[in-house]
Amino acid sequence: MDKSGEVTRPPEAVDFLGVPIARLTAKEFISWFCEELERRAKADPCLRPLFVTYLNAACSNLAEKNKQYCETLRSADLVYADGQAIVWASKFLGDPLPERVNAADFFPEFCAAVAQRGWSLYLVGSPEGVAAAAAGTFQQLVPHLRVSGTHHGYFDLEDQRVVEAVRASGADILVVGMGVPRQELWAKRHLEAFGVKAVWCVGAMFEYFAGYRARAPRWMRRAGLEWLFRLVLEPRRLWRRYVIGNTVFIFRVLRARFWSQREK
Repeated sequence: MDKSGEVTRPPEAVDFLGVPIARLTAKEFISWFCEELERRAKADPCLRPLFVTYLNAACSNLAEKNKQYCETLRSADLVYADGQAIVWASKFLGDPLPERVNAADFFPEFCAAVAQRGWSLYLVGSPEGVAAAAAGTFQQLVPHLRVSGTHHGYFDLEDQRVVEAVRASGADILVVGMGVPRQELWAKRHLEAFGVKAVWCVGAMFEYFAGYRARAPRWMRRAGLEWLFRLVLEPRRLWRRYVIGNTVFIFRVLRARFWSQREK
């Protein structure tokens, strides 16, 4: 965001069913994120923090129903395509995104870029002890990475103590993994109170690096079948999200394609 209060976006963004999604790869994401923080520091250190989050099929469905969440996504500095379904749908709708950008696939590389610049992270999210375990994994992978603190994600969102802990830590980047839309609404509400340079929402990522939750094999992720792997592991919790949710998402994409062709 510049001094006039306008949100800074990457050079190109795709309007995906009402939410602007950055047209970039995972490698470009890391470069943009770091360069944008450096640019802001030179332009005006008092600018409000960079706000970054993601969109997948379930998020897209929720954004259509939840106005506050949708507005929060639209106000973010960058929203990236976390789900392969978003990438496929963007191609079907004639405005293709280059690839799926999933934090768990490249977070160690991001940590290396952060450590190189001397920045520190604060992790908030997941059950008790999970964020701390994930932080340990990140520091094993990137020995010079500084983690200023961690906190679980099961707290009253009106409780200011977590916000105060983040601010007191002196961290540069807050990484939030509390699920949608809880993480975005909390991050946006306290964005300027955290005292950080950036806030990045990452969903369940900590749980994978902490060994708390299994992740789909690489071939399934590349084939866009990670949702099926998760459904098999947790059918009771996820059947509605994937069986019903995916059907709703496909219908919405088909409807958008129909209306776009009709308007031509």
